Amino acid sequence: MAKFEFGFEEAWFRLILKKLPDNPDLFLPKAVEKAQSLLRVGKLKVGAARAWAESAGIVCKKKGGFQLTPLGHIIAHHDPDLEEDGIWWLFHYNLAKATSPAWFYSFYCNEFSPDTFSRDDFEKAVRGHWNNSHDKPMTDSVFHKLIFPPLKQVFEGTRLGDEFGFWLTDDDGNYLRQTENAPSLPKAILAYALLDWAIEQQRRSVHLEKLMEAGGVGRIFRLERDYFDRLLVDIGEYYQKQVAWISHTAGLNSISIMDCPPLAMVSTFYYELDGEEPMNALAIGKKEVDTIIGRETMPLLFS
Repeated sequence: MAKFEFGFEEAWFRLILKKLPDNPDLFLPKAVEKAQSLLRVGKLKVGAARAWAESAGIVCKKKGGFQLTPLGHIIAHHDPDLEEDGIWWLFHYNLAKATSPAWFYSFYCNEFSPDTFSRDDFEKAVRGHWNNSHDKPMTDSVFHKLIFPPLKQVFEGTRLGDEFGFWLTDDDGNYLRQTENAPSLPKAILAYALLDWAIEQQRRSVHLEKLMEAGGVGRIFRLERDYFDRLLVDIGEYYQKQVAWISHTAGLNSISIMDCPPLAMVSTFYYELDGEEPMNALAIGKKEVDTIIGRETMPLLFS
């Protein structure tokens, strides 16, 4: 857990996307001074940069070093400066999903309910969560060094905090979540999350209500049920039921999820930004992912 003792800043990810391809030894212990120089961080923050980049899905280990994942390659090609808000929604999903190595980020997004809270409120909740799944109670040093500060730093060091509304502070020093004015969630990114969730859950259909529960896509993105429903209808129409679609027959609100590579939706997102119609963007996106997977000896999804 010591690897998460710091949060990360947006600039770290930008530099990783640009520098890692030519420096596969970037996160090896022997290259720590190089990493400090290239990433412009202190020695102790190098490990944190690696941990968050792996959890966000843009970096993976390879024999003798590290490399960008297919997701990392797509982003580096289309958006190396990480300007698009949509890709930050994707990072949020990867960090918040149930299998995220950044478990305390996932807990905050899925299990912690209050939208106005103090540090003590959060500490009590996260300790209870920890104690339910560990033989020994959480020590003070774990919470005060390895959980609260890095979580707070992530939101304060990226647009996920103020701009997206996942972590705000009021005049009394309390913390708030107010995501009503967050940038719009792109349909292609929501589709990515649905496809990824379906693979991890080994499912091809799901009721809408299930996705509103902890670990579900609706909960992670803080979507109102009716709005989520409308987005699913749009996804079905935009991509002609080749990605996912919702059926309201007999009031079941059942979502069918197709056998489409999640990463294809990331490429689709970028090609739609370039002006391509959804179905054409999807076709181009699938080809791009096939090319990347064929070129690289790495998995379609990071683990």
